[in-house]
Amino acid sequence: MKSIDSSMGFIKKCFKREPVPPFDLKKAVGKYLLDLPRCRKNVVIVSPDYGETHYTCEIVVAAEDLLPWAERHADSAWCSDQEEQAARKALPLWLRGAKKEDASLSYIPYCMYKVLRPYVLNVVNDGITNIYCLECQSLVYDIKMETLTEKAMVDWLWCTDIWTCPEGHQLFYEEHELHVYRKR
Repeated sequence: MKSIDSSMGFIKKCFKREPVPPFDLKKAVGKYLLDLPRCRKNVVIVSPDYGETHYTCEIVVAAEDLLPWAERHADSAWCSDQEEQAARKALPLWLRGAKKEDASLSYIPYCMYKVLRPYVLNVVNDGITNIYCLECQSLVYDIKMETLTEKAMVDWLWCTDIWTCPEGHQLFYEEHELHVYRKR
């Protein structure tokens, strides 16, 4: 019986975990904001500089135009990634403090980019963005958005979304694979 107790003590010793302190969201948001440069009038929400592979353009939105969305999103969405959640809560505060007289661009940190990335198409469709073609080196006012269906087979669909500027330069490219489960 003693050998079982001693082996259990060994196992407890190996797998004993220190208690994890609770995550203080307010403190994390405050620290996050202190580490950021002050927001300017215009914010780049998509750029190849963020490591983006689907977009080959920069999408810029005025801080005051993005603010209402950021406020709603901060109140209605939650993420288990603590750093991303801190960025989500910090975004509207950072946008509120924008220097309206400074028309230069603010590039967002990667964590804020992760918050915004899934909603870029919504923001573009709202008509509050300026899209800058890096090939033309100019703003694009007329974007051709296409969804090409490449293959469809029983419950599978493969398609590609492509955006181009009037000069034919590719601004966005993403392939999709969808599997539709149908109840039989």
